[in-house]
This record gives sequence, C-alpha cells and structure tokens, in this order.
Amino acid sequence: MKIEIGESLLLSWLKHIKECQLVQMNWKPSVKWEIKNRQTLERLMANSADFFAGKYGYDLYKGNKSINQLIGQAEVDVIGVNYDEQTPQIYGIDVAFHEGGLNYGSKEETVARIIKKILRTAMCLHDYVGNAAGTIIFASPKINPAIHTEL
Repeated sequence: MKIEIGESLLLSWLKHIKECQLVQMNWKPSVKWEIKNRQTLERLMANSADFFAGKYGYDLYKGNKSINQLIGQAEVDVIGVNYDEQTPQIYGIDVAFHEGGLNYGSKEETVARIIKKILRTAMCLHDYVGNAAGTIIFASPKINPAIHTEL
C-alpha cells in the first residue's frame, strides 16, 4: 500500500489543528448513493462550463457529459468534519505532488483540471454531506509561477 505523504500530512492537520472528529483519505461516493440535488448540480456544471469556456477558453468537463459521470469519477483526497460548531464545518482537500512541479500538460490544461477538481469536490460535499458551505483546498507544494498566476 502506497502512502501519500501530502494526504497523510493534511489528514493530520485536519485532525490535530482543525480538530475534525471525522477524517478520511481517498473518499469516494458510492455508486449506490442517489444524487439528491441533481438539478442544482446540473445547473452548476452547465454554468461553470459556460463561464470558464467563455471567459478563459477552458473546456472543464471534456468527456464528462452527465452529472452522474462527473460525480462517479470523484475522489476527495482528504475529507474532514468538525462538529464543535452549531453547523458542522466540512473540509475537502485535493493534493497534488509532482516532482518537477504541478503539471497536467499545458498551462491551460493544468488550470482547467484544478478548477474541475475543486468544483467536483464542492458538488460532492453539497450533495452527499448536505452542507452548502465548507472549505475546499487544493494543495501542491510546487507550482510553476505561470500556473499560480493563472489560478
């Protein structure tokens, strides 16, 4: 079993610094779970696709044509829930470590994939956890300045 150091570090951060009572690495929705907020998620998918294509030229969802497919491919690297407040505080974290620096291809492809990861995490947390608010983090220790600026 391969241990991801970034995921392990952020799991410990959620547990000990953010004091989350529930933490999990590599969280995935079950294929048995029903999508409860289908219309909201479909609207978010369509609106975000239109916005990022129109304003930046990014094709966020490429082969993902349905919300079922998009959510079915989801994996949140680290998830945590802190129940100390009246409303539980939820954290969804995606971690990427590339030895030569964050890179999914071109600058545009890298930025588009990060945006897609963040939006998909938001969709999962909203639908399956039921929180309309939460903290979503994308963490990478080494990001090219051109990509950082674009993000």
